[in-house]
Amino acid sequence: MIMMSNRDEPDRSNPEDRLADFEKRLSARLESRNAEDRKYDRPRQGWAIGLRYGTEFMVGVLVGAAIGYLIDRVFDTLPFGLLIGTFLGFGAGTMNVVRAAKELSERALRDN
Repeated sequence: MIMMSNRDEPDRSNPEDRLADFEKRLSARLESRNAEDRKYDRPRQGWAIGLRYGTEFMVGVLVGAAIGYLIDRVFDTLPFGLLIGTFLGFGAGTMNVVRAAKELSERALRDN
């Protein structure tokens, strides 16, 4: 007498049944893994977005200040080029953050 386990064993004699069973098990496993990945990915995604916004803003300000400083060095107008460049960099950094936020928002709407 053959003892069977509690698990229902599919009929493995037909190749089509074996393929269907494999596909069913594979899709269930992938879905559980995707659900687990989504659960752990949300905090990292938030950090990534925050770092992107901060980087976009700081690069704009630093590039504006550097260009202003170079203009000051060339034309010997020390505080004015640096101040104007910093303000323009602040504006450019703000526009970069708004553009990045708009892009991420559109992507999120498209994905849902």
